[in-house]
Amino acid sequence: MSQLKRILFYGTDSLSAAVLSQLHQQGYEVRSVTKHPRTPVHKYCTRHGLPVEVFARGAPPFPSNKTQAPELGVVASFGGMIPGSVIRSTKRGFVNVHPSLIPKYKGPAPLPHTLLNGDTDYGITLLEALPRSFDQGKILHQRQLPVPLHMSGGEFWDHTGRLMGETLVGYLNTKPTFQSKQQDLRHASSAPKISAKQMKTVVRVCPHLHTADQIFNISRCADLFKLCPTVSWKDKALKLKGVHLVRDADIVSVLSSRLRPCQFVMHEGTLLLRCAEGTVLGISQIVLPFKDVQSAQHFYRDQCHGKTRRVLEMLYNPRDMGCDEEGVGDALQPS
Repeated sequence: MSQLKRILFYGTDSLSAAVLSQLHQQGYEVRSVTKHPRTPVHKYCTRHGLPVEVFARGAPPFPSNKTQAPELGVVASFGGMIPGSVIRSTKRGFVNVHPSLIPKYKGPAPLPHTLLNGDTDYGITLLEALPRSFDQGKILHQRQLPVPLHMSGGEFWDHTGRLMGETLVGYLNTKPTFQSKQQDLRHASSAPKISAKQMKTVVRVCPHLHTADQIFNISRCADLFKLCPTVSWKDKALKLKGVHLVRDADIVSVLSSRLRPCQFVMHEGTLLLRCAEGTVLGISQIVLPFKDVQSAQHFYRDQCHGKTRRVLEMLYNPRDMGCDEEGVGDALQPS
């Protein structure tokens, strides 16, 4: 452990709780501040007997004498500004643990934007937390990481939480001097919050207009909201689960030449859906309205009535699906 022992921690969600867990397991004396008693951070503190307070604007947390003052502040996915008086009360200021390579994806939702944009790499940034600003401080440390393609959105979220904690603890254990560098604002981008209402629009996809990669990216992002891509078939809204990219060159070549977009075939227990630009999407599970999840094979057998022809059309209404016949419409853009 570093020479720093007493930490004042601000956090809210499960990413925050994963960082808090790492600090606790490494033996740091952590006092936490969270937004309300139902947050994962509050639940973790209660379960492990750690001191925790609910954030009150203008009220200093944990009044104490100078010998008990926190040596360092840490903020991870808190969702609010830390008062300047609180930042100044610590000996080393505050470290912000952010799940992107700052200055890319500043803001409250870097992970949804990472998945939605199909990024192949991302990272963890430790930067100085400043009063009256979000993600504007100097960079203390960065760790570049690959985005695992085999993980669902929820698995990627949990994986990132663990890496955020490991990155912070690893940095603190090196007994850092807190040397920092300015952000290169030429490469800055924002990651605004995506609401559940906005995501319900994003998941309405059109295989005629969206590529398999776009639908796959939407699927992983939607998983963070407990949603999945939806298409229209025979006037029914089908939810697609177990979505994956088909990279087999022979299969993609055959299907892209023989099928039109929105047509699909059954192959080894998986529905292979022809999408835009000659891409192919694999689907292992289907959810029909008011029904449980069923395998793609079960859906094909029951809903396609054992037809001998192998090619079936996945119909869609561009207006109903929020799409434009001429190109990708609002379905890809959070509104």
